[in-house]
Amino acid sequence: MRRAQVTGRLYLNDTDVGAVRVKGWDDSWGFGEFVPGERFGAFAPWFGAWSLLMHADQNDGGDASGRLSRPASQELRRLENEIDRIHARLFLVGPHEWREITQLNIDGQLIEWKEDFARGGVSGAA
Repeated sequence: MRRAQVTGRLYLNDTDVGAVRVKGWDDSWGFGEFVPGERFGAFAPWFGAWSLLMHADQNDGGDASGRLSRPASQELRRLENEIDRIHARLFLVGPHEWREITQLNIDGQLIEWKEDFARGGVSGAA
């Protein structure tokens, strides 16, 4: 028997920014595919710059060991702090559940998020 696919809507600062096709969970981490909506554009620069820095070792941005340069590491830290300030929530459509997100990574169409069960990781119907 095939398991039904879980879909959701990603909210950043209380704005619906796109669809999420959930692929699964590993403890408090969720993984899936992200399909950005029109309103994701306001947040896209942070995630795009983060992605470029995360892949910098593949794009000649790191040293011979694959580590980022000090300025690149500082910029990555700054971007991660900015992203962490975004209030992120995921609404799972089928079960009508809200999931509070404490860490969010969007890299192209891939998305991963850490849920905060202590702050109401799962809450009631919308």
